Amino acid sequence: MGKYTALLAIAIGLFLSFDSACQTPEQQQLWEAQRAQALADEKTKAERLAREREARKADPMAWVRTLNPMTAGGWEFRAVATDGSWAIYSTNHQLKRSGKLVSVWLRQEYAEPQSGSEGKFLSVVQKVQYDCGKERARTLLAVYYAENNIQGSEQSEEADPKSVPWTAIVPGTRDEFNFVWACGGGKSAAQN
Repeated sequence: MGKYTALLAIAIGLFLSFDSACQTPEQQQLWEAQRAQALADEKTKAERLAREREARKADPMAWVRTLNPMTAGGWEFRAVATDGSWAIYSTNHQLKRSGKLVSVWLRQEYAEPQSGSEGKFLSVVQKVQYDCGKERARTLLAVYYAENNIQGSEQSEEADPKSVPWTAIVPGTRDEFNFVWACGGGKSAAQN
C-alpha cells in the first residue's frame, strides 16, 4: 500500500509543478496579488480583534450593555469575565426544587464565536441540575445559538438524566457562583 501512496504523491507533485509552470505571467501576478490581499485582510482582522479585546478588557460592562437583557424571560445579569469574554444570565422562570435537587436555566453570552461539536456559537442556554446537598451539578439540556441574545440558528444537546454524570463544584469558579445562586433559592448572595 505504501508503494501506491508514494506514486500518488509523486504524481500530485508533478501535476502541481506542471500547473504552476503553465501559468502565464498575468495569472502568476494575479495569484500573487490575491495572496497579498488575503494576507492584508487577515492582518487587518487580527488588529481589529486585538483592539476589541483590549476595549472589552478595559471595560467589560460596555460589551454587556450591547446585549439584550431579555427581561421578558426573567433573565437577570449575573456576572461578566474580567476580560469581557463572556457574560452569564440566570432566570427564576421554571426554577424547580425537589428536595436537595434544583433545576435552573442559565444563559451564557460570548464576545467571540466558540467552537462546539455542532459548529460555532455565540450564545448558549443550559438547563442545569444542582445537587445542593452534595455540591455537584450536571447539564441536562444545552441549546447553542449562532448569534448573541439566543438568536440565529440553533443546535440542541439533550441528555438522559439517568446517564449524565455529576461534576463537582470547584470553589472560586463561575460554576460555584451559579451553584450558590441556584441553591440559595434563586437569590443573589446579597439577598440571602
